[in-house]
Amino acid sequence: RGKIEKRKDSMAPHPLVKRHRLGYPPATLATISATRYIVGGGGGKSKTGVPNRVTLVDYNNGTLKELSHVDFGDDRVIGVCAVHANKVVFCTTAQGRTHELSYAGKPGSELSIVGTTQTAEVAEGEEQAPSQRAIGASPAGDTLLISQGSTVNVWKYSKGDRKALSKKGNIKTEDVHSDDIRDVVFSPKDGLFLTCDDGVLALWSVNSGKLITKCRPSDSAAAAKSPVKLKFRGAMFSTDGSQLLTAASGARGGYLTTREAGKGADWSKGGARDRLVTPSPITSVDISPLREGRFAVGTSEGEVCIVDPKTLSCVCRLEAHGMPVTKVTLLSSGDCFSVAFDNNCALTRTKKHIEVQTRKGWLAVAVLLVLLFLALWGFSSLIASYAPPKSLSPEL
Repeated sequence: RGKIEKRKDSMAPHPLVKRHRLGYPPATLATISATRYIVGGGGGKSKTGVPNRVTLVDYNNGTLKELSHVDFGDDRVIGVCAVHANKVVFCTTAQGRTHELSYAGKPGSELSIVGTTQTAEVAEGEEQAPSQRAIGASPAGDTLLISQGSTVNVWKYSKGDRKALSKKGNIKTEDVHSDDIRDVVFSPKDGLFLTCDDGVLALWSVNSGKLITKCRPSDSAAAAKSPVKLKFRGAMFSTDGSQLLTAASGARGGYLTTREAGKGADWSKGGARDRLVTPSPITSVDISPLREGRFAVGTSEGEVCIVDPKTLSCVCRLEAHGMPVTKVTLLSSGDCFSVAFDNNCALTRTKKHIEVQTRKGWLAVAVLLVLLFLALWGFSSLIASYAPPKSLSPEL
């Protein structure tokens, strides 16, 4: 399998895919705008020659390029989160630190560290803190949720303060999660947030810290149909926060399920709808609220897929990478930005692809209608040529 992935990575990308090769395996990303993105990742010990880095990437005139970056020595970057209201980005690292970075910094250095907070402790004898992979910011940008293994800590953010991050407490998510949390996502409304690991999806109240509802991949009809065990791969809220789309994946493909997401949600009843969407396992879900009524998923085959939540069907699928996609997001422009284990970030012009396919579809319908008209005309002409002669007049 390794040889196949290497061969795929060496192949020329699709004409609608623009790649930029990074010097490290990217694990996470955040979007600043439709044309600027933050990518983070690394290779662990710096002596390997693979940096632990956060990179500011720009897309302009059909090309992706690096504008600036920040290195973190031996401390691998594992999570990033953009707070657009304050024009800052937070990144978490393997040694338990959370860094505040400005992307509108001093001239000549568009990405710079503003401050650093130790948000998780490294146990004696260990090299790394419990995983801080999951990080999310409230819609107002004044609260951060940062995972610490299977627990979620709540941090208050005050821009401009000497100590910008101050801990408010923690939420006992470890009572529900036994594995490290992979995603934490704020609802756009109602003061709710979501936590997700491979086996449990849970909805919580931010203010009270109480669990509202939870579910497992086996709680959906899709899981009952699947011949293999499914694992959660993420979830995202609708723009009004009333609905949740969850992704579960197994060796036979990726499934999507819709669920209620309000304060009165009860997931023990199962999902409202579910469907097999991709033949390849889903590896990443766009965790930002639905844009333009669609969202994106990435697959183990390096594909990015645009999904219509109304029909739970894939409307566009293009190979953007030669290895599994680690993170993907649908941009406000309708295009996709993604990162993968092939050390590439990629801008996939999915909106253009959908437009082209739509035009081809309408052209095919027009051709079909013309052919149908010609067939009916020919058939009617044939019938007319075989019409019986008029009856002779009685006088004759």
